[in-house]
Amino acid sequence: MRHLRDIGLTLAALTAAGCATAPPPLPRPATTHPCDTCLPGVINFAKVSPTLWRGAQPSREGFQALEKAGVTTVINLRIGEDNSDEPLLAGTGLRYIQIPMKAWSPDAGQLKQFLQEVENVRRQGHGAVFVHCQQGRDRTGYSVAAYRMVMEGWTADQAIAEMFDFRFNRIWRGNPGFLRKLDTATLKPSADR
Repeated sequence: MRHLRDIGLTLAALTAAGCATAPPPLPRPATTHPCDTCLPGVINFAKVSPTLWRGAQPSREGFQALEKAGVTTVINLRIGEDNSDEPLLAGTGLRYIQIPMKAWSPDAGQLKQFLQEVENVRRQGHGAVFVHCQQGRDRTGYSVAAYRMVMEGWTADQAIAEMFDFRFNRIWRGNPGFLRKLDTATLKPSADR
């Protein structure tokens, strides 16, 4: 008899737990959305934060528009000297940094360098950083996702959702998993650089 009572109590508890309402999902932070017409010469553009802007490879006109809008530093994530922005930056006062990254193989060391450069500009109060790759979606996507997670406290799923909003190419299937495993504490920029 006692055994039947225990089974009955267990079933009642499980039924009650199943009927309980699940907590509401965490609200997704306000995100940016890609804009192809916001600045001339820059597609897939958005302001991620006051310090960090993103987009595809700008034209010469695009770099001039970015500088006029308040960008002081450009970080190019494309690989190879043939992909340097230096010829297009001629005549601007934009500081140029190239951190070559592979779309299919994120590297935590390169992401740390990227985050440190963005943080240096923020601390110095010297305008905004514009980060880009060729299309502003894959290398730029996972770099901005890491920024959201490390600097703004977003969850990996929130950052990955925004990454896909910016036309992230689904053939790079390993990148969301890389971001989910990312040790954000080790990527925090240091204060002394």
